Parts: sequence; structure tokens; C-alpha cells
Amino acid sequence: MSLVRLGRLGLKVPPGFCITASAFREHLEQNKLFARVKVAVNELAKTESQAKEKILSTIRQAIIEAPLAESLRHEIDEHYNKLAADFVAVRSSGTAEDLPGHSFAGQYDTYLGISNSNDCLDAVKKCWASLWTLRASEYREKNGFDHLTINMAVIVQSLIAADTSGVMFTVDPVKDSRSSIVIEACFGLGETLVSGKVTPDRFVVSKNRLKLLSSTISQKKVERIINRNSLVEEKIIPDERSSACCLDKKHVVKLAKIARKIETELDSPQDIEWAIHKNKIFLLQSRPITALPPEKSWEDRQIWCCNPAKEVMPDVATPITLSVIDAMLDALFNPLFHLMCMDRGSHPLYGLVAGRVYFNANPWGSILRNLHVTEKIDLMKGTGSHKALQKALEALQNASDEDLPDMKFNRLKFYLKIPLILIDSLGHTPEKGRRILAKVGAENEKWPRINPSSLTIQELTKYCREIMNDFNELLSHVLYLFSSISAILMLDMICDKWFPDGRAKSGKLLGGMGGMVDATAGLDIWRLASAAHSDNHVKGLILSDNDWNTIEGKLSQTESGREFLDHWNQFMLRHGHHCRAELELYNKRWSETPDYILKFIRSHMTQMGEVNPVQNFERAAEQRRQLEKQCRRQLKNPIKRLIFNHILIRAQTGSVFRENVKSEVIKLLTAKRKMLLEIGKRLRDKDVLENEDDVFFLRYEEIDPVVNNNAGFDIQKVVRTRRAEYDKNRSITPPDVVFGKFDPDTYTPETVDEQAEVLQGFGVSPGVATGKARVILRADTEEQLLAGEILVAPFTDPGWTPYFVPAAAIVMDEGGIFSHGSIVAREYGLPAVVNVGNATKIIKTGRKIQVDGNLGLVKILQ
Repeated sequence: MSLVRLGRLGLKVPPGFCITASAFREHLEQNKLFARVKVAVNELAKTESQAKEKILSTIRQAIIEAPLAESLRHEIDEHYNKLAADFVAVRSSGTAEDLPGHSFAGQYDTYLGISNSNDCLDAVKKCWASLWTLRASEYREKNGFDHLTINMAVIVQSLIAADTSGVMFTVDPVKDSRSSIVIEACFGLGETLVSGKVTPDRFVVSKNRLKLLSSTISQKKVERIINRNSLVEEKIIPDERSSACCLDKKHVVKLAKIARKIETELDSPQDIEWAIHKNKIFLLQSRPITALPPEKSWEDRQIWCCNPAKEVMPDVATPITLSVIDAMLDALFNPLFHLMCMDRGSHPLYGLVAGRVYFNANPWGSILRNLHVTEKIDLMKGTGSHKALQKALEALQNASDEDLPDMKFNRLKFYLKIPLILIDSLGHTPEKGRRILAKVGAENEKWPRINPSSLTIQELTKYCREIMNDFNELLSHVLYLFSSISAILMLDMICDKWFPDGRAKSGKLLGGMGGMVDATAGLDIWRLASAAHSDNHVKGLILSDNDWNTIEGKLSQTESGREFLDHWNQFMLRHGHHCRAELELYNKRWSETPDYILKFIRSHMTQMGEVNPVQNFERAAEQRRQLEKQCRRQLKNPIKRLIFNHILIRAQTGSVFRENVKSEVIKLLTAKRKMLLEIGKRLRDKDVLENEDDVFFLRYEEIDPVVNNNAGFDIQKVVRTRRAEYDKNRSITPPDVVFGKFDPDTYTPETVDEQAEVLQGFGVSPGVATGKARVILRADTEEQLLAGEILVAPFTDPGWTPYFVPAAAIVMDEGGIFSHGSIVAREYGLPAVVNVGNATKIIKTGRKIQVDGNLGLVKILQ
């Protein structure tokens, strides 16, 4: 009936005829086989499984040996001759083959290459007999079917001498995708595929767009063909052909279109068999897919990645910070989506995993697919040996339409807009970037001069709103920021294409730029140490066991001490807004934790003469200048040289702009933190809050109602609940990538190969360095890096910059080409490799390692 319906749809079905199930019943009745079958069924119920095959074999033999009725022989012979086929396929069709929740597909026998009437008659009886194979009998028994009620029809069809054949599914049963069509194909007849003798080529096609999403080409060692002697023969496929794709894209799309039509007309997901002969597609079968799992929920389809959020938000986030992140991400990315003529709708850009910020990878997967990025760029090479990121990227590349949000991409509008985007990007000049930073820096200067304790609580909340307005104004320059980032990517691409060892060159061309506030912080700490080391009085005080408050009082009593304090205060004015995880408002800044900076000064003072980071920086700057000249000389083509100069300047100034604009963002957040702390003190004094830092456990939009006594909720109860959840989440360590929902109670960390000696990462700053490893997991511990050691860290942010000063190289579990650590490493001229995955778990402090920033390799030498 399925084949008839396919034919009625206008599809090519090989001609044939059907011997109905009633003919099978008549065969049993005429030869008095019912009684024998019934006895055998009773014996099967009492027999151990090992002895069942003998009973079943007896039934099959009886069915095959019993003669066919003359009328039936004559009728089959007549239809066979009318078919006039060189070869036929004789196929079983059980009457209970496809029921809801059950499928007998593949349980019964098919006979191919039948070339005469007598063999056809024998094959019909063998198909009947296949009702009683062990696999079919056990399947019926397992699923509660009555053996005696199952019948068998047989189909005789012209055999298609297939060049290629296979199956296709109108759903992806592996990924539970109702929007994907999966096509599997092999050379020759399809029996090699369904019997499992070859691993087929596999194609996944979008059902709605009929677009090829992915293809996997396997090595197909054998094929079954009809040979010159008119026999079905299995033959070895030569190596050069076996690994070739057996289905071109045109036929993939045609097959998918047919599959979509069949599913629509038959009103259910279908498992379809097909064959191609001389470029014509024939349909051999279509059966309903009867055992689909429940459809995945939206939550189950999402992929959550801590990278790159971990660089600025590595810990559990407080409610006040999350409300700032909400505003920040909208301001950052909505203009980008608008520029690309996309609309993400209500699809979230981030979510919380054990209280930590994780980016939602699915919208970015949709963007990559719409812009065909994965077809042009190998994104996998940037993942290094970070297995979780590799899995996430692979999942996005092979995701179904249900998995990715509809970004409502207007392709035509985007293409028409490209010239305007290019023209607009010409206005994103280095001078414009300097003007933006000068304006923002001037506006931000007012905030350190305001003393929060002198303000009323209403003034404090007013200033909080003004800070947020300045924050949004700063983020309005986001398109300039993305233009800067794109220039860095373009420099990397043209260097890779135009120069030998181009990737290493692009990294060196971005080093030693100067003017990068975050990188300068590390050098300024070294300068403070150098200043303290040059004066015996100051040196003695700094190296004493006293804390900073005590030392500061003693320094103020001498001229040299006051001079050092002046340097110290200038440092805090420029860099005091930094800290580890500085986007989190709850975290204390360097200006609030002077002993944190003091420990670095002490450490640097003990290593004077062993390393000089200022000289290293100047050397990196000189190497960059020499490399620029060398690159220009190598480019003989004046147009290429012009493009190189243009992109180089954009990339260099863009790299500095990115770090400096981020620093201005943190200055604003630091000002906001001061205001919030003062609000927290006032609310604590009024017994509205139990502690002053409870204010960080309110959302920003709740501050005004709480201050004005119209919150509408039990403030202390809400704060206590949020604090308890915060503390609970701090005890959980979620994985870097989460597929679906994260359950801390069932999560088992992946095993780490601690014996690995070579780790593959992604080189972000060129050069090779060898030295002892120092594994540091947090930037707020007492552990120090010694001169010439290699820093091995999970990630880095501006709070880690002081560790870069004495380092010989940098290795990070996480990161990318735009990570803070990557940019500072290039600025300092340090080899750096990121996305090493489990470097902090495999490498041990004190072990000698080699870091190759050119190849992205980390070798454990001893």
C-alpha cells in the first residue's frame, strides 16, 4: 500500500505486483501446515532460547518444501512475464510491519537479482518462511504479538541496477530534530547499507530551506552490483573511489525535496528507501517511523559557554551586577544584530549556570549559519585542545533548525547594506577612536572627585542613574569597537595569506604598542618597585612585615617617603579601579586593597636585576617597528602595501582602543560601586539592610523603591534568600560548556589525561620560551610568580596583569585572540597559548615546559 501511495504522488516506483497475505494463508491451509505451526508455537513457548532455532528451521523448511497451488503458480508466472524485467527483487511485507511503537523493518528477508520465474516462485516461499526466523520470532514474543495472527505478503518488483542507493529519514532520529532530513547513501545496491556491511555517506539537510547543513563522507569498502553474468555480486571498491562522495549536492537536494513531499502527503515522519539509476531517482519503500523519542524542550537544545564571559565574570554573579549585564549586553549586541539585518527576538544572549554568567551559543550558531562563516573559516582551529569548546562548535555546525533561533535574517537587505557598512567603516578612523577615549576619559574624571559620604541618599541614587547614563553613552560606540576587532581579524588574515609565517608576524605587529592602560598597570607596579628599591629608607619600610596602612603613615614622615607616596597615589588614580573579575560590582578594587599591590611590589623588589619588563617592552616595540618595515619591503605590489598599511594602523589602534575603552567602563562601575556602598551603609543604619554589602544582592531597578520605602517585598528576606543561593553556588564548579540543563547533583567532571606531554592550544602571541611552570588558579591569592617562570592560569583579566611582569610566557585553559591575556602578552612580547583546556590540571608547578606561541603547542619537558 505504501508503494501504491508513492506512485499516486507521481514519484518513480519500480513496476511490480503484490502477492497478498491471503495467498500465504491459502498455502498453509492447502498443505495442512497450520496444525504443524501451532504445535511448533507451543513448543517454542516451553523451549530454552538455544534450542528454538531448530524448531523454527523445521517450520521454514516445511513452508519452502510445500508445493504451491497450480493456480497461484500460474498467476505469479503470468505477472512475472508481464513485468518483462531483466531482474526482480522479491521482498517480504509482513502485515504487522509498522505499528505505533513497533517496527518489523529488517526482520524479514529480501531476495535480489532474480532472473527467472522458477527462482521467483522459490523466493516467494522463502519470504513467507522468513516469518519464522529467530530474530522475527523473538521480536514478536518480546512485544506480545500472537505468532498465529501475523501474515506475510510478498512484493515482486523490477530491480533497479542502482549506481547509488540508500535510505533517508524525514526526521533526525539521533538528534531528535523534526526540521532535518537525514540521507544515507552507498555505491550500488542498498543491501550493503541496510545489512551494515558499509558505513554510508551521511547528509543532513534543512527541511524548510532544503539546504545542506552537513555531510560526512565515509570509506565504503564494498558494493553490490549486477555483473556481466547477470548475477548480484559483491565486489571490493578501489581505495581512491571508496573514500569519494557517492552522492552529489544536486541529488541530495532532490532527495530531500522528495522526502519532504512524502512526509507531508503521508502525514507522518517517514523512513524511505531509494535508488538512483542513470540520474533518475526511484522510490523503493516508505514506512512510518514509529519509535521517535519525545521532542526536546527548548532548554534541552541550548548550549551554554563560559568562554568568553569567564574573562570578566569568572565567579557567581550578584543580582546588582546581573542587572548591569542585562543593560550592557543589549547595548553591545543589539546594534550589531541591526547592522547584520537580524532580529534575535526574545532569545536570551546569556543564562546562569550555578549562578555564573554563561553565553548562549545558539544565537551565534544561527549567525554563523546565516552568514556562511563556517563554510569559509575553520573555526575549530581556535579551540586548541579544549574538548568542551570543540564539542560545542561541532554541535552548532551540525545543529538542526529547532536548535537555533530564527534570527529573521533579511539576506537581501544585508547584501544591499554591505556597501554602506564599508563606507561607514571608513569613518572609524584612529583619530575618531582617540576622540571617543578623550571625551569619555574627561567625563569620567568627575567621579573620583565626588565624596559619596557627603551626599544625601537621594543624591546617591541620582548619581547612580547618571553613571548608568554615562555607561550607556560609552556603549553607544560599540560599532567602532567591532570595527576595531574586525581590523585585527583582517590583519591576521592578510598576514597569513601574504607572508611566510604570517600568523606569527600578525602577533608581533600588535606588540609593544604602548598607551594600553591595562598593560601599563603591570609596568607601573614594576616602576613602583624600582623606585622603592632605589631608596634604602623606602626599601626598608616596604620590605617590612607591616601592612600598607602602617607603612603609609611612616612614609609620610620623610621626603623620600612622601615622594614614593606621590607615585603610589598616581598609580591608584590611574589603575586603582582594577581587580580580579572587575565587572562584578561586589568585588573590592585595588584602591580598596592596597596590600594586594604591596605584595607585588615586594616580590618585584626581590627580583631586581633578574628581569626588566620595561626593557622587554621597549624591545618588543622595536621589534614591531622593524617588522613593519620588513613587511612593507616584502610587499612589492603597491596596492597590497596600501591595504596592509591601512589595516595595520586600524588593527594597532583598535587593539589599544579595545583595552582602554574597557578600562573606562570599569572606572564607571567602580564609581557606581562607591555610591552603592554608601547607600548600603545608610540603609544598614536605618535597619533596612542587615549589612552594608547587602545592597549588592538587590537588582538595580530595586534600589529606588528600597530607598523610598515602597519596595513591595520583604527586603531582608529577599536578600537572605539570594545570599544563601549565592553561597551555595560558590561551592559548585560547573563545566566550561553545558549542553541543555545543568544538574550539579548528577554532573560528573570529565577525566583528564594527566600523563599528557604535549598540549595543543591556540597561539595568540608568537615566540618560544622554556622555563619552570607556575600554576596559579586565582589572582587574589598570596602566590607569586618568579622571574623567568611561565604563568599557567585558567584565564586572565586585568587583575592578573601584575603576574605578566616577571613571566617568560603565558599558558591559559581558556581564551581567544581578543582575550585580555592575549593582548597584554602581545604588548609585553611574551609567547602565549590559550584554549589548552586542562593545562592547570595537567601541568604541575615546578615542571619544566616549553611554550610555542607560533604553533600553539605546550610541551612538558620534565
